Amino acid sequence: MGNASIKGPEFLSAVAIFTFLLSAAACGTKAEKQAAVAPPVQNLTATLEDEVHDLPDGEIRWTTYWRFCWADYEGASEYELQALTSEGASDKLRHQTERCFRLEVAGGKNPKAQGLLHRDLQLAIRSSELSYRVRAVLAGGRSSEWSKPVSVGQPTANGAQ
Repeated sequence: MGNASIKGPEFLSAVAIFTFLLSAAACGTKAEKQAAVAPPVQNLTATLEDEVHDLPDGEIRWTTYWRFCWADYEGASEYELQALTSEGASDKLRHQTERCFRLEVAGGKNPKAQGLLHRDLQLAIRSSELSYRVRAVLAGGRSSEWSKPVSVGQPTANGAQ
């Protein structure tokens, strides 16, 4: 058997099909083409919540959660959250009806006398790696503009960082 290759009209047809598929993928869906509704979701707040549990032998198990909340958006049936990293925006959106999102951002097990050992370091790493933004999903396949990104692991008030 020799090498299989496409020549002549077959090659041009393959290129045309490939180009069509690329342009179709770039066009997106009708819902994606619709302009976002202003304004974006407002009053973004993020808080840190610690849970500490005593263990035998003077140790503790602790967990820190990052809680991200926003104001109710008139007409919203749900909200979509998008994770943002240094590599870009995730194409997987988290859908939810609640106006808060909770994520574990730090944790450990250590002697109680050491407190929440390395918590600040874990939070600093998380906040440099990951942010979230949110938008409201409205009737007719429309959505609001995206909120500004909020870094995970950092407390904020009204989106101020």
